[in-house]
Amino acid sequence: MAHDRPDPVPGDRGRQPRLTTRQFRRTLAWFIARRPGGTIAGALQYRHQRIQMFEGYAGTSDSGFRDEVEAEDALARGQYLAESSADGDRPALTGPAGAETEARLAEFARHAVFDGQVVTDEVRLGRIVARHDPHLHPGMFVTCVYQPERALCRTPSGPAETPVMADCQPLACRNAALTPANRQALADHLADPDNTLANSDRLAPYVRHRLEEQRRETAAFLTRHTPEPTP
Repeated sequence: MAHDRPDPVPGDRGRQPRLTTRQFRRTLAWFIARRPGGTIAGALQYRHQRIQMFEGYAGTSDSGFRDEVEAEDALARGQYLAESSADGDRPALTGPAGAETEARLAEFARHAVFDGQVVTDEVRLGRIVARHDPHLHPGMFVTCVYQPERALCRTPSGPAETPVMADCQPLACRNAALTPANRQALADHLADPDNTLANSDRLAPYVRHRLEEQRRETAAFLTRHTPEPTP
């Protein structure tokens, strides 16, 4: 009201509304649940005895919560795939599954790109992804070219439809492909153990050993899968 916005918080029986942080608990739960591993983190944060309690608090499948999240994720992934498929100047992907990623993107482009134009209609793009899903899942450190039988992020009894990006093991998984952004994120990540090891005299021997090993493995992986600069 004071800022002349057209969308003020409605009054309560003619009185000025009084907002408190408790009124946003379910909104916060909704955002937590949409993050990788969010249902477990949310159950711990909200001190729920079961994960199902937090899922119900954040919004159950009956309320359309799961369907809505899955639809948003599919659309965002479809837009990423369509833009990647149409970009003729995009650098080639590297990594154990880099060549397979290129092949899947080329096949997806046959359905999502017409005369150089990317499909932008959300409904149409959603249908294309549903019918011709290349099962590519972009992440910060890795792009997953998902094949359940060789995925290290799932247990034999777990669901096979999608990867569990929160449990990704990019240095060892054969489903891993790297975009330039992934390689940059891994390079930036190397600064974390470097900063910690700078004060290694304060670390326990086992912790120092694991950090040194992690840094060595990450640097070697990045070197193997970074293409030589073109002259």
